[in-house]
Amino acid sequence: MSDLQIADDTVLYNAVERYTCPKCDKTVKYFCYRCFDVVGMDRSLIPHVNLPVPLDVIKHEKELDGKSTAIHARILAPDHVRLYGYHQIPTYDQPERTLLLFPGPNAKTLNEIPRDSFDRIVVLDGTWPQATRMAREAPQLQGLQQITIAPRTTFFWRFQQKSPHHLATIEAIYYTYREYALAYETADYHGDYDNLMFYYRFFYRLIQDKYKQNTAKKFTHRHRVDYIQYDEDA
Repeated sequence: MSDLQIADDTVLYNAVERYTCPKCDKTVKYFCYRCFDVVGMDRSLIPHVNLPVPLDVIKHEKELDGKSTAIHARILAPDHVRLYGYHQIPTYDQPERTLLLFPGPNAKTLNEIPRDSFDRIVVLDGTWPQATRMAREAPQLQGLQQITIAPRTTFFWRFQQKSPHHLATIEAIYYTYREYALAYETADYHGDYDNLMFYYRFFYRLIQDKYKQNTAKKFTHRHRVDYIQYDEDA
């Protein structure tokens, strides 16, 4: 991720303590997963991303808050991102004008879709089986036009059984808006949406560093050989 134009994240490295969220009283670090707000640091030091199309994230009820990277988008682009639980999916008045990021058999890339044909993008947050179930079974999502993005290798630090092309949710969101820029805004991408990866890059480097400094460290009882995917350049 060294090629991305991401804001200085020194403020995150300096955040060594946990703080109580003033809205829900939950003790957190960096930000509150419940209130989607920065806690214990100057909000002006956290980048604010403006998205050209509003984004709805539908989070599976079994996706843990602390694991969800979609929350990053809600905090970094608060004016344009809404989060819903699976049982709170809104009904879209004009479903044909809403795009669903899901690689179904009829999914199109953004450069195949006229810009004036859609007003919103929806992304599913969960494991691949969870996302597939939501896309197939949620009635509110059935009329949405499905889109897909080009295959890319994930930077996700945990070992996974699926292909390395299965991205973390925030990666999928980021690449969707990057492809949006290339399809509708400019022939050359200039990093306008790179700050969507602000928290993700920080956590990626943090995990890499902690495991390299202490190879016996276990973050989970499921830790095993190759549980953490090391990046020699991190």
